[in-house]
Amino acid sequence: MRIVHACDSVLVYVTIQGPQPERRSQTTLIGTDRGARMLGLLFVNGTLALALIAIYVLLLVVILPGVGVASRNIAHFLATVGVAVAGWPLRWRLTRLSNYLLQREWQDAQVMLLEMTSALSRTIELEAIRTLLVDDLPSRLRLSGATLWMLEPPDDLVLVALGCDHVLKGYELLAHGTSASQVGQANGYLDISADADQAWAKPFVARNVQLVFPLLIGEKLIGIYGCAAPMSGGLYPPHVVNLLLTLAPAAAGAIENARAYAVIDRLNKQLYALDRLKDEFIESVGHELRTPLTSLNLATQLLAGNPSLANEMIEILGENVARLRDLIDRVLSFHTDKPPTTTMTMIELGPLLHEVLSVFDLAVQAHGIKLTATAQDGLFALAEAGRLRRAIHEIVDNAVRYGGNGQVVVATALHDGLVVISVSDTGSGIPEDEQPQMFNPFYRGRQTRAISMTPGVGLGLSIARREAEAIGGRVWLERTGPQGTTICLALPAAIAQEYERVVGG
Repeated sequence: MRIVHACDSVLVYVTIQGPQPERRSQTTLIGTDRGARMLGLLFVNGTLALALIAIYVLLLVVILPGVGVASRNIAHFLATVGVAVAGWPLRWRLTRLSNYLLQREWQDAQVMLLEMTSALSRTIELEAIRTLLVDDLPSRLRLSGATLWMLEPPDDLVLVALGCDHVLKGYELLAHGTSASQVGQANGYLDISADADQAWAKPFVARNVQLVFPLLIGEKLIGIYGCAAPMSGGLYPPHVVNLLLTLAPAAAGAIENARAYAVIDRLNKQLYALDRLKDEFIESVGHELRTPLTSLNLATQLLAGNPSLANEMIEILGENVARLRDLIDRVLSFHTDKPPTTTMTMIELGPLLHEVLSVFDLAVQAHGIKLTATAQDGLFALAEAGRLRRAIHEIVDNAVRYGGNGQVVVATALHDGLVVISVSDTGSGIPEDEQPQMFNPFYRGRQTRAISMTPGVGLGLSIARREAEAIGGRVWLERTGPQGTTICLALPAAIAQEYERVVGG
């Protein structure tokens, strides 16, 4: 089983052996195999022409004179009628013979539906599902292409186009976005060509999709099947649309099975990682606890030996007590199960960003960083204020701590019916092997551990993700490299105009 995981903009491939779908490579729908079609047409039409000429001559020269037809005009007329009557059944038999000689099964829609349903029910391999629905089925139905989006486990926050480059437009659809919501509410299917100018249709248009079928388990949208235009142009034949509607539940079931196996595989890996995370937690928290405790111990010793240093030592004691309290609060708050959020309200992002970024005024001055926030005036997000504030704070804090001495830019944008808050820094980037783990609790990368002036236990981004997901949002790594890193947060949004503010620098 090959599972493609794309949360955080990183593809993770997991391979599990599973049963392979039985493939019948020589089975095609009428007229889809170009080589066999051309050879079959040549055989059928050539043989039919010779046969009809032979029938015409036989009737005209032998049979009709033998039964007493003396008039040549009447004989020609009767021979023509005889050829016309014999033409259709003869063509049908020659076609059957051609299919037999070319080892092609002449499938009707019902036969192909049974075969595809059976193949989908026997596979849990995602690559096999993609081959059946994206490679095989369009060629059988004479479609110019197809795209299959799958809801990514275990977070169920994004639908990803299987087998497509993740940098291409239309590769990813947010599960709570306008595009996915429109498909999930569709009655049977959507004809994109009728709404190509609508914002929700643009991801499908980018993939050359014209017909969209929701893949549902109950009322939950777990996949989307999009069809490109027919090879012949024009409208979709009714039997093609009916076949796809009938096949959709089987496709949804196959995808759900693949998702279940992906979750099982992920849980197994998490179990194996528990011991490693425990060791990392003890190492990280132990180190961070020892640092302020050492400073406290040294300050008290100096104060005991020289009371005249009281003013200086009081300041040091206060700083380290605050640092110790902050560390303990962060660890305890992360492991405290909070009740579900019930106070969801419309929050204007401009004032909220102003409030969050003002906390970093001293930090950006100390690090020589320019902190810039650009938002749209009147842009609202549906969220709980406390959780959203914490999520933004942790992402900005991470950028200020580890983003180098350049610039941190916080910006907002509307995308797919959601407001996306992006936080970009000008640091050295995150190594590729560390990117899948950067949102794990207590994980600190090699570069962050090497920066002695940036204490921490690796909870910031994991807290940001937890808080965002608790209010129906999503946090992911958008890009990273030598020019810096961008982390995004998305939430349901309203509409707005422009607002801009520059902090620090």
